[in-house]
Amino acid sequence: MPSVRRFPLLLAVCAVAAGPALASETPVQSVEKTLKAEMVKSFKKQTPKLVFSTVTCVLSKNGTTAQCKASFTDSGVKGYYPVSATIKSGKLNWTAESPKCLYNKKTYTAC
Repeated sequence: MPSVRRFPLLLAVCAVAAGPALASETPVQSVEKTLKAEMVKSFKKQTPKLVFSTVTCVLSKNGTTAQCKASFTDSGVKGYYPVSATIKSGKLNWTAESPKCLYNKKTYTAC
């Protein structure tokens, strides 16, 4: 019987120990988070009604370049910016292409 009582305690200890490990970011999550923050800051002056919802990226195998898609809404119109990002010396550099907007709920076209 004593081992049964220890089981919940063991689970609690494992859950507390696993918390920080589960909370750590992967490299792609770090790029997505940093890129979103930089894009929000950059676009805020140009288009104050633009709201970025999500940024999703795919890192290259070498981990220094990423192709991303920054989804947004602007005055009710949904769209995304295709973004190319590079990581050099721990600094993220990015270039956004022309945005694509969803007008007819089927295909994205140039905004």
